[in-house]
Amino acid sequence: MNYKIINNKIFVYIFFTILSFLIRYYLFEGRESWHDEWHTIYVANPDISTTETLARYYGDKGGSFLTEFYPHIYIFILKYFFAIFGYIDFNGRWLSLIMGTLTVPLAIYLLNIFLNIKKTFFLGLLITFNLFLIWQSLEIRAHSVLVFTSIINIILFYKLLNNKNYFNIIIYGIFSIFLLSLWPISGTIFFGKTIYIIKRLTINKVFEKKIFLLFVFILFSYIILNIDYLELNLAREFHYTSLYSSFFYNYHFRTFFGSPILGGFYLVIFSLLLIKNFKKIVFLNEKENLIIYIILSSYLLTLAYTLLRASIMSPKYVIFILPLIVIWICIELEKFYKNKIIKIFLGFLTILFCVLEINNSPIKRPPTNEALKIIKNDNSRYLTTAESAVFNNYLSTKKIFIEENFILLDKNAIFPKHIKSFWFICLNNARFAAGENNNLEDQKKCKNFSPNNNNFKKIKEIKINDFILKKFEY
Repeated sequence: MNYKIINNKIFVYIFFTILSFLIRYYLFEGRESWHDEWHTIYVANPDISTTETLARYYGDKGGSFLTEFYPHIYIFILKYFFAIFGYIDFNGRWLSLIMGTLTVPLAIYLLNIFLNIKKTFFLGLLITFNLFLIWQSLEIRAHSVLVFTSIINIILFYKLLNNKNYFNIIIYGIFSIFLLSLWPISGTIFFGKTIYIIKRLTINKVFEKKIFLLFVFILFSYIILNIDYLELNLAREFHYTSLYSSFFYNYHFRTFFGSPILGGFYLVIFSLLLIKNFKKIVFLNEKENLIIYIILSSYLLTLAYTLLRASIMSPKYVIFILPLIVIWICIELEKFYKNKIIKIFLGFLTILFCVLEINNSPIKRPPTNEALKIIKNDNSRYLTTAESAVFNNYLSTKKIFIEENFILLDKNAIFPKHIKSFWFICLNNARFAAGENNNLEDQKKCKNFSPNNNNFKKIKEIKINDFILKKFEY
């Protein structure tokens, strides 16, 4: 046994796991949430019954209707995570951070199937410092869990190709049903695998009968277990995404790499390698072809569904192909370009843009912590809002809210006599509501508020990004 190689592997995995965690944790404490996450937290409340969770999931959003399009399995994972660790918003972020961190060593492990461990160091840098993966690792959404699960599924598929024993078949089958149930668009991964095993039959004359049968079993099992979700969502003709003309010249790379400039460099390199490998992709079926089949299938199938049914062209929906794009680039650069200049240049740019842009997440989230700190610094405990139950629930799960023993008052109620002052918090033209600035309803909601107790008078008003805060005294 070569202990030097084992030690090198251990070093690479530990180094990039720690580094990726530290980079993500750098943004963790100050990270805020926006309305998608408010709804996720609201639905995943661990203190309500399964029946009520499903009722909220299917549209009962406490006064703000936003039916979720992703499957509810993530909601229940998050709900039980909250039940174990506490119903605090940043605990939900911990789940994403853990999955996002572990994605890095998993991606290295997948590349290690093709290249030796020393040549995976480059990938470790590119994945660790990828801005989109960093930002998504901090959202209370399913995307980091999806990337983590997708890479494991592909690794298990390679293991299944090498050894079709019952253990591998059962583990792969269970994991595949889970992945599809977590995110049905991950079906594009299985489409890419199907291309690969069909080509193994036509080119390599290898008939993967067990895998074909397993795929059929996975498909039918998924449909049976998720029939309600499929009936609901396949009937939809609208999703919260649009097909923009820019897709046809940036292919999500601008978003995937956190910058139009950096995304452009990656797209040029990817495109040149794609052209260079065109014959191999079409006429051969090398082991790494599976990666490019999955990537291309994901683009083509989401585009086809968009054109034929409803737009699903959000980069987040196919985020699982991002590490695959980087892995495939690393494999092909190693094959065709032994010169290290391209690697050094690409690695340098990736790290540079990460350092420059890490604090500039595209969606500006309302600074809820800042608003609550204003109330804290005023030595106040009581507050009320003109917002929906979704936002009020989010507010009550903030760490500062719990630590300072804030009390959220019902704006429609007569306040108890012992309350001599309170703060009113109002969302005012939140920046995440693209195209809705200067919304008159928001202005009326914030301007026209008055407590039911007429003796309260406004003594202070503070405006910060996305919020208006008013203090009232008796």
